[in-house]
Amino acid sequence: MLAVGGRVWCRSGDRDTRSPRRADASRKASKARARKRAESPVRRAATVVTSDVAETRADASTDDAFSLGCPHFDTCSGCSTSTNLDDFPELRRAREYFARSHDAAFDCATGDVRGWRTRARLAARMVPDEDAAGGEKLALGLFARGSHDLVEIPGCVVQHPRLNDAAALIASACERAGIRAYDETTGEGELRYVQLTAVGADGRADLDTDAAVQVALVWNSPAPTTAAGPMTAPRAIALALKLWNSNSADGPGDIEPPNGVRVHSVWIDWNDAPGNKITGPHWTHLKGERFVWARHGAADVCFTPGSFVQANSRAFDAALERIRSFVFRGAAVSELYAGAGPIGLSIAATMGEDGDDEGSVRCVEIVGAAAETFERSKSKLPEGVGRRVSMAISRAEDACRDAVRDADVVIVDPPRMGLDPRTLTALTGGEAPAAEAGGTAAATAMADGQPEAAVVTEKKPMTRAAKRRARKKKRAKAANAPVADAKAPEEPKPSQPTVKFPAPPSRLSRLIYLSCGFAAFQRDCDALVKSGEWRLTHAEGFNFFPGSDHVETLAVFDREETGAAFWEG
Repeated sequence: MLAVGGRVWCRSGDRDTRSPRRADASRKASKARARKRAESPVRRAATVVTSDVAETRADASTDDAFSLGCPHFDTCSGCSTSTNLDDFPELRRAREYFARSHDAAFDCATGDVRGWRTRARLAARMVPDEDAAGGEKLALGLFARGSHDLVEIPGCVVQHPRLNDAAALIASACERAGIRAYDETTGEGELRYVQLTAVGADGRADLDTDAAVQVALVWNSPAPTTAAGPMTAPRAIALALKLWNSNSADGPGDIEPPNGVRVHSVWIDWNDAPGNKITGPHWTHLKGERFVWARHGAADVCFTPGSFVQANSRAFDAALERIRSFVFRGAAVSELYAGAGPIGLSIAATMGEDGDDEGSVRCVEIVGAAAETFERSKSKLPEGVGRRVSMAISRAEDACRDAVRDADVVIVDPPRMGLDPRTLTALTGGEAPAAEAGGTAAATAMADGQPEAAVVTEKKPMTRAAKRRARKKKRAKAANAPVADAKAPEEPKPSQPTVKFPAPPSRLSRLIYLSCGFAAFQRDCDALVKSGEWRLTHAEGFNFFPGSDHVETLAVFDREETGAAFWEG
């Protein structure tokens, strides 16, 4: 049972069980909304952009190294600023914070501002087709600011050019196959999103102008059972084959790929959940190579479409180089929130096989699927190094005690919300909330290949009838309630259980923090310094997303008592 707007309808498998009258009314309403979007200023502004990618690239040229010059900037929500990309609001706030709170300068490196994005997620929606009066076509792009009106971005200047070509190829294949895009107001349609990843020669897509593209189609369908397999969605398979066959394009009905773009592989992600979640937990590999390999420092790192990948690989490599410079030779390193492990693996690749440089790397990651790609990446290391590199599947808050106890250096790369309370307390000492129920069990389940927890969807609006029933029930309850002489005292709420963490051991001498959320970093940095266990010794920024108001912060903390003697000796 799905609640869509003020209407509730059922789905039985892939069959819409609404009455023909209601289904017809829904289709008419969808077309009316499409016409309204076509008449909006946002849509008119978007449609003046030519679909000729080469022409839009030429129009986007600019002599300013820190300006985008993108033809889609006025309507697309992907970028928030188009000029002075090396001096944006969050960077100014960061400089003010470090100057005020730590009497320190804060430099930020900004690399190429065009063509840096090697992974992109684009929405698929039906839009008016100018070549067919009253008709619609499937288009790929991003939503306009403050709305869910799709803006096509064929000449996006921040994306790797091959991603633009791949998007055009998919749109053409969908048109030939008659694929319908997802309609979030009705829950109908087939293709919801696409995820595109550039795959370069020698693992460097940022340096390869002729990179292939890994294509992941997010399909509006439940995941197929093991017995039935992906053939439960034959139209998805047909689309995947069209895309794959474009690599040869010599048969009848084959599509000529724009600018000769090559498809590296095709995957399907199954997501029929209501709401705005882009991908689901179930992936099916259909064509091409299963894994994508990226080169980070001296390490070859393996990814799948479900792996977290830094979209700006060149800026990420610059940050990795700096991180490696802060890890001393022979150190035992623990990395929390490791993802696929590119940070730890790039450090391991610098370790010697014997002698005085016998360091170790232990990564901790919650997503169980990371174990497979990590083991493949580890197999590329020298045998003597690989046996000192490991990954534990666990929440950071469940593994933080051991990670702190057994390490010389701890590296954290948390999500935007920053360090969880238990991990922060393990680094500072004191009391923290006890682990939530199901934490370790959930991590173990994902490690065993079981699906992730169900997606929590937003609460849907109540229908008029439901509101009337609720008001009637509320009035009846108020009429029958006994009148109390005095308000009864509230029972005290039970105190939340806590766990005690000792001060971090003296062996732990350095904390390296890579932050993608500056507000959370400020909170964590203040707590670390205020604890008396740590002092901030270095901070710098990286512009991972030129065009956005976002700074990636790399900070180094040394122990207040032992750090100075240890590192200066």
